[in-house]
Amino acid sequence: MSPNEWEECFLLHQRSYGDTSIIAEIFTRKSGKMSVIARGAKKPKSKFFGYLVPFSKLQITYSGRSELKTLTNIDREIFLLDNSLSKKSYSLLYINELMIKLLPKDAANEDLFNLYSKFIEDSLKLLEMEFLLRNFEIDLLDMLGYGINFQTDIDAHEPIDPSTDYIFIAERGFQASSKNPDFSGQDIINIRNRNFTDVPSNKLKQLTQATIMFCLEGKDLNSRQIFRRLQK
Repeated sequence: MSPNEWEECFLLHQRSYGDTSIIAEIFTRKSGKMSVIARGAKKPKSKFFGYLVPFSKLQITYSGRSELKTLTNIDREIFLLDNSLSKKSYSLLYINELMIKLLPKDAANEDLFNLYSKFIEDSLKLLEMEFLLRNFEIDLLDMLGYGINFQTDIDAHEPIDPSTDYIFIAERGFQASSKNPDFSGQDIINIRNRNFTDVPSNKLKQLTQATIMFCLEGKDLNSRQIFRRLQK
């Protein structure tokens, strides 16, 4: 990328570097997930001051050949969300942490950038985030190569039968079983068709969380732990 070429991005996470600077994890349209240092960004007179906030579409330029790039310019295209600690904002923080943990660095994925951007914009229009979160999780897993097979069972490779019950094995898929089933075939078909209103919300969450936990090798997310503490 040319040092003077502007690029769209979103901030996923930031941490302090020294007394005045910030290291930011960002997700860009053209370059994917990457790290940049914003030197002096904590100083009120800095051109970066107040710009590095989550859930806003940013325009940046950067330079450098090492893995850690240097931020050179920044502008805000759209301010999408306030920073109040609402259930919605914690849901968005969860998505950001998911992106940090699952995305490889420097792997461009413009379709995923568009998916994330639309998710953030749609979150402003909704009071209830549950279905929006499930949609995003399923699409994210699919784009990263961890997609769930909603078409066939894992043993006979037969089409999912609406009258059959299934258990879900995160690393494999759906297996026909009448003993302690997780889903009916109709549930699976409804999820495949995104008819989420016809599926119990706890089953939807169970499905995506089991797959995500497998992808994370069983490691929990900090945002989930924080949200659990707030609910107590």
